[in-house]
Amino acid sequence: MVVPFHGRYLSLVAQIERRFPVASWKFGDVEIWPLARMDLYLDMFWSAVGGSPPMKQHALPLRYAGRIAAPLRYLWKSRHDLAHWVARPKPADTIFLGDGVSLDRIEQGTTDRFGEPIMAALERRGLSTFLMQNSDLSRLPWFRPTYAANIIGAHGVLGPFAALSPAAMPAYEEVMRFLKCEHVAAPSLTWVKLARRAKAVSAVATAFERVLQVVKPKLAFVVTYYSGLGPAFLVACRRQGILSVDIQHCPQAGAHKAYGWLALPGDGYATLPAVFWNWTEKDAAYIQQWADTLAAPWHRGLHGGHTQLASFLDDSNSETTAWDKKFKSIGAGAAFEREILVALQPIGGFRAEWDALAAQIESSPPTWRWWIRRHPASSPYQDAEYRRLISLRGTNVMVEESLSLPLPALLRHMSVLVSRYSGSSAEAAAFGVPALFLSEEARGQFADLIDRGLAEVVDRNSLEASIAAMPRRPIRPVPERQPNIDDTLLHLQSLAGEYAKLCRDTSRRWAARAPSGVR
Repeated sequence: MVVPFHGRYLSLVAQIERRFPVASWKFGDVEIWPLARMDLYLDMFWSAVGGSPPMKQHALPLRYAGRIAAPLRYLWKSRHDLAHWVARPKPADTIFLGDGVSLDRIEQGTTDRFGEPIMAALERRGLSTFLMQNSDLSRLPWFRPTYAANIIGAHGVLGPFAALSPAAMPAYEEVMRFLKCEHVAAPSLTWVKLARRAKAVSAVATAFERVLQVVKPKLAFVVTYYSGLGPAFLVACRRQGILSVDIQHCPQAGAHKAYGWLALPGDGYATLPAVFWNWTEKDAAYIQQWADTLAAPWHRGLHGGHTQLASFLDDSNSETTAWDKKFKSIGAGAAFEREILVALQPIGGFRAEWDALAAQIESSPPTWRWWIRRHPASSPYQDAEYRRLISLRGTNVMVEESLSLPLPALLRHMSVLVSRYSGSSAEAAAFGVPALFLSEEARGQFADLIDRGLAEVVDRNSLEASIAAMPRRPIRPVPERQPNIDDTLLHLQSLAGEYAKLCRDTSRRWAARAPSGVR
C-alpha cells in the first residue's frame, strides 16, 4: 500500500528552502537545486511504492556509443514517416519542445495536446513554429513536421567531460543531515550524481544553443519544463535571451511539486521558465504571488487558459461536433446507462489492485460501458502492471477505442472518471464529470477538487455503489472564461522584448563584475 508522500515532500522542500541556501547551489551557470528537488521527489516516490525505476543505465561506453548513433537510429525509426522527418533546424518565429508524452493519437497523426492549439493559432497569424519532441518515436506518424529532440539529448553523455566552474553548494552536508534525520533516503542527491546531472544539463544546453542560433525564435514554448530535456532547453533560452514559456499540462492548485518556490537566486533560476502559462486565474495568481514576494522579475504567471479545452467546451465548434459523431459511431450507437472512464497511470506496485478492478468491471452491469485509457507515457514494461485490465474485451469495454479520441472528446460524454489520482480529474471537472480516486494519495494533490465536491476518495470495494449513486449524465457547468489565445500570444510577444533586455543588462552586469581575464 502506498505511503502518502506528496504532502510530506512539499513540507520537506519548504523547510529546506527556508533553512538552507539551496538557491545558491550552482555548477557554472546551471542552478542545481531545481534539478535536485525533482530528483528528490522521484526518490521519495519510489521509496513510497516500494520499488525502483524500471530503466537501468548502461555503462558509460555503451551510452556514449548509443548516443553517437542516435541520429541514424531515429532516422530508421522514422523511415515510414519521412514526410514529417525534420533532418535539421531551420528559421522560425517560435520554437516548441514537447515532452513526448502529452500527445493525442488522431487519424491525421500524433499531435501535442497542449502545443497544437498554440501552433495552429500562430499559423493563423502567419507565424511559423519549429517543433521538437523528446519522444521515443513509438507513436508515429506525426501530425506535423517534427525534429527528434532526442538527438540533442545525446550530447548529455558528454556532460561528465564538460569543463565547468567548481561546484558551489553551501550547506550541502547540512541538507543531507536534515534529510537523514527525517528518515528520507535521497540516493539521487549524492555530490557525484548532482555534479554529473548539472554537467549533462550544461552540455545539452550548449547543443540547444546551436539550434536556437539557427532557428532564431522570438518565443520558446515547452511542456513539462522540469523533466527530460526541459531544464537544458530553458538554460539555453536564458543564455540566448529568448523568452521561455511553460504550458500547463496538469492541475496545480498550489500543490504541484514544480510550481511553488520559497527561495530564488537574485537572477531567478535559469532552469525555470520565464513565463508559466496557466489554465486558471487562480494558478497564475499563485505563481505571480511567489514571484512578487521574492522580487523575481525573471518569472511570472500568465492566465492563458487550457489550450485544448476551449474548443471542446463550445458545442457549436465544428471540430468538436465532428468528434461527437465519432464517439457516437463507436459501438454502433448502443445506449449505456453509465459511461465510465478509467484513467490508468504508469505507476508500478499496484498490480493486485488493478486485477481486482478488472474483476469488478467483468461483474458490473452490462449497461455500464468502461473506457480503459492508458497514459500516453505508458511503456510495455508499465503496461504489464495492468495487463488484465487492458486485456478485457466485450461490447461494453473500450480499450483501443479510448485512445482514438482526444481526452476532452471522451470527457464530454462520460458519467464519471475513475483513477488512482490522475490529473485528468481537473479536466473532467470542466465538463461536470465527477472523479473517483482509489488512492488516499489524491488528498495531497487534489484537495482543492475534493473540497469543492468535484471529486472524492472511495474504497475500491464501494466503487460500484458510488458509481450507481451518481447521475447518468452530469450537469455541465457554465465554462470558466477562457482568454483569447491570440491576445495571449500578442502579450507574450511584448514580454519577449522586455525579457531580452533583462538578459542583456544582466550579462553586462556580470561581465563588469568578472575579474580581469575571466569570461
